[in-house]
Amino acid sequence: MTQTKELENKVLASVIREYIATAQPVSSRIIVEKYIPNVSTATIRNVMLGLEKKGVLTHPFTSSGRVPTNSGYKYYVDTMIYSPEPDDAIKNQINEALNQTPTDIEILLNLTSRLLGKLTDEIGVAMAPIFMKGIVDDIQLLELSGDRLLLVFQIENGLVKTVIVETHQVLNKSQVSFIQSLFKELFVGYSLHTMKQKLEQILYKIPQGDRGLVELICGQIEQQMIPRIHTSENYSFLTKPEFREPANSAVVHLLMTEDWVVKLREKIVSQNFSKSLMLLTGDDIDFVSGTNCSVLMSGFSLGNLEGVLAVVGPSRMNYDFIVPLLNFVRLKINNKINSIREKI
Repeated sequence: MTQTKELENKVLASVIREYIATAQPVSSRIIVEKYIPNVSTATIRNVMLGLEKKGVLTHPFTSSGRVPTNSGYKYYVDTMIYSPEPDDAIKNQINEALNQTPTDIEILLNLTSRLLGKLTDEIGVAMAPIFMKGIVDDIQLLELSGDRLLLVFQIENGLVKTVIVETHQVLNKSQVSFIQSLFKELFVGYSLHTMKQKLEQILYKIPQGDRGLVELICGQIEQQMIPRIHTSENYSFLTKPEFREPANSAVVHLLMTEDWVVKLREKIVSQNFSKSLMLLTGDDIDFVSGTNCSVLMSGFSLGNLEGVLAVVGPSRMNYDFIVPLLNFVRLKINNKINSIREKI
């Protein structure tokens, strides 16, 4: 790394850390006094100006110090945080909490979201794997009492997903047999994500009187396959200075409803988690334009399927603490889920 690039990174990191701590624009004098004492304030001002031209810093007022932009936070998270794990006290707390959790994956994720919220004082989030993307190995259909059917999907790598649907009519044996045969053709060897396209291709095979029934069942399958999001419901960060400004009243209102969860789910489902860690801003998720919120998230694996752990908070959340924390929890969840699968 060149000396110029190294100094730029030091200045950017210093501005971010100071702004996270104080929520106040950061001056060159503060950088010299607290972070880089062997460089003149004039040099720091020139570096800040260059960083502003690159779009990673900005200044709210003409004569004020600098604050990080969303691009600055993303660059910092992607390239400048090197701590691989949290400290031993935090690791012990995580190990103790997760080692005592039951083998039910949904309960595990609910407890994990609350653990993330408690440790970060932000909103902890855990989203179940996206079963719609998994390849179906087999499907079994069982009659329950009345007008209900139990569908058991065997998804790749031995994963099982059950769905209970209401047919709104009592089916005879020939109808049940026909639906099971049709659904094997519709689903086996394909992902559930292709259900609508496959249904259109084989629609001619369905007796006209049964088409409404098949479409009804497929609609309920799709609805129940929507991945569940668990949240810690910890909104204490909304008391921080930036959320007291009238301009941020819209995002405060959004976070106090369930709408943000829907927007977050839609964004996660559309993402490809090739990276273990990703920082999204409120604009990325369409929370509210210009929002001061960010989502730091990481994928965990369930076979070939992926779920998500995340922390939702202000853009100036404590990344130096949260990044290694999230990475460590992700590894623990992967190990926990793999041990659960081995016992099934």
